[in-house]
Order: sequence, then structure tokens, then C-alpha cells
Amino acid sequence: MHVFCNLEDAGDGLPPLCDMTFEVVDKAFDESASTWRISLCASATPYEPVGFVVDIPVVGWREQIVGDEDSAFHSFWGPVTLRTRGHDSDRLLALMADYYGLSSPSDKRLRWLPKYFQPRDTLLGKGWIFSQCVNCLAVGIQSNPALISDHPVHMKLFFDDGVEDGNYAEVFLDIDLPQGLCALNEKDEEYRPQLVHWLSVPGIVNANPRG
Repeated sequence: MHVFCNLEDAGDGLPPLCDMTFEVVDKAFDESASTWRISLCASATPYEPVGFVVDIPVVGWREQIVGDEDSAFHSFWGPVTLRTRGHDSDRLLALMADYYGLSSPSDKRLRWLPKYFQPRDTLLGKGWIFSQCVNCLAVGIQSNPALISDHPVHMKLFFDDGVEDGNYAEVFLDIDLPQGLCALNEKDEEYRPQLVHWLSVPGIVNANPRG
């Protein structure tokens, strides 16, 4: 499965939003933490594969209900953690930055190097390094992430440093664990620089001011 196999053209003459599709290549339930650790990967031909890992807890989700009876809107709030898959995640970050038109850490250096000195893995050569892990706030939209083992879950992730005019970003994350599929879909193009910021901060990152 190619990471861009489900790009949708809005017909406005602009490039499609950067919606990405992944396969679940591994999943494990941590009994002590009551958390699913789900490893995701996709082909990125002509580049090497890309992917990441996500931790979804099955406890601690706070339900919020708006409206009454049949018209009620249910949302479920809790923490989600994104983790690196090593080089697969570094390539993913580089691929996103390329799609977004953002300069990479190595762009200036590579311009001055002869081609035979440049890295063979084009995406890794961009110099992007995915964070060790990023903790963020998530909301299950009309779906409860606690039930992820048996039901598809549609979530929105929030990245925030709690500072006015800071690095705030949103992105959609859909996981169908029974079918072994995942989608990481853009919420809005304005969040692109901030999303890359959060996914490239070194070490263990807290992007959830509530957590």
C-alpha cells in the first residue's frame, strides 16, 4: 500500500491535502498500561518505506455529550502518543516536509556537495529526525478509542504548547484495527509548519498542556 494511495483532489486546481494511508504491521496490548501500541508502515516508492507508532490507551477517556437522544454528539477525550519507527519515521517527516514545501535541515549543506557525496537514501539525506515520542491530546469523534480493538476509531489530535500564538496544530487520525488500516489526514494547511515542528522536537515531547 502506497502512503499517498488515497489522496483526494478537491477540484480547485490546488494540490490535494496531504492525506496518508498506512497498514498496521504490528500491534501489541500492554496489560500494565492498558494501552495498544500500533506500528504503522506504508510504501513510499520511489523512496524507502515510511511509518510511525501510535499508543492508544483503552482507559481514561472522558465522554462529552452535546444534544439529546438521537441528535446527541458524542466525543471522547484522552491522551495519545506518537512514537518513532526509526528511519521509517525520519523518512515520513522528510516526505511531509517536502509535500508541504518546507526547507529541510540539510538543504543548504547538500547544495554544495557533489552528487557522489550525497546520501543514497534521499529522504534520510534531508536530515529530518522524528521525535522519540510526542504526547498529545486526542478526541474520538462519535467513536470511543477505548473500543479500538473491535471498532474503527475516528480521532482528531491536538498539539499545543499552551502559549498564545504558539505552535498549535491539529491532524486527523483514523484507525481500523480489525481491518489493519490507518489514515493520517490533514485538518488544515495552516497547521503544516507547526505539525512538522512537533514531530521533529528531539526526545520525549509533551504537546498536551492538559496532560
